[in-house]
Amino acid sequence: MNRDLAAEIRKVQTFLTHYLGGEPDQVQFLGAGAWSRCFGFSWKGHARVVRFGKYVADFEKDQRAFRYATAELPVPKLLEIGTTPEGYFAISARVYGAPLENVRSSQWHALLPAVIDALEAMRTADLGGVAGFGGWGTDGNAPHSSWSARLLAVAKDRPEQRGHGWRAALANFPQAEAAFARGYALLLQVADDAVPRSLLHCDLTNRNVFVAGERITGIFDWGCSIYGDHLYEVALFEFWSPWQPQLDIAALKQGLARRWAEQGYTPLNMTERLRACHLHIGLEHIAYHAQLGNGEMLQQVAERMEILASRL
Repeated sequence: MNRDLAAEIRKVQTFLTHYLGGEPDQVQFLGAGAWSRCFGFSWKGHARVVRFGKYVADFEKDQRAFRYATAELPVPKLLEIGTTPEGYFAISARVYGAPLENVRSSQWHALLPAVIDALEAMRTADLGGVAGFGGWGTDGNAPHSSWSARLLAVAKDRPEQRGHGWRAALANFPQAEAAFARGYALLLQVADDAVPRSLLHCDLTNRNVFVAGERITGIFDWGCSIYGDHLYEVALFEFWSPWQPQLDIAALKQGLARRWAEQGYTPLNMTERLRACHLHIGLEHIAYHAQLGNGEMLQQVAERMEILASRL
């Protein structure tokens, strides 16, 4: 363990001791994402995690997402949210397992029924009482009146966005900027509103799904969650498959097709809907990596988007 991490763990231990009114056990660093850092600890015999981040809305979305928890969609309960001098913290029940994207091919195939169960639980989640498409807020409502409006908003560089300034940054990468223009022109042609409105997680392969054996033990970090076309989750797996070759996406699609057939459900216009999703994913991540100045990933994402757009 390096000195900086050891110092950070001591700082977390001190914070928790002050907040809880007693010293927790087994404080350890678990991982970090783009927006938060996570630590495990034990308190009065209960396994917990504490996350620290700048965006309280992400934690509040996790808290709200618990209302959709089922055996098939195991969302850990978020217990407390509070403030720190640097931002916010959230304490949740801890789940154990390995990240979904780290499993070997054989385990992926054994996990497919559980993955399909989770995707279907999101597809069929009751969204009565909440409205809109796109990223939903802490009140459960999303800002866009239609699916196409949500997709086409990808071209806007809004001041309230976390990645604001990506347009100016993208201008430093002419090839990627041209790819964005081509992709958006295609998206204008294929974006359609004839889709069901479902709950989506949209970040299932970034240490946000833990698995053990043939089951999913927890699905957390719902900050990227939206309402929209349930095929978007399939498109995400497919888009990133070159980076995760052990995840057999063809088998996932075949398993979903069998499940839908058993239920008498047939997704309409599937090819066009997947194309719209692939284009949006590519455009969104071109913007993201432009803002980060990551030229190598910009090129790879642009190439992947154009390959998928031409394949369908």
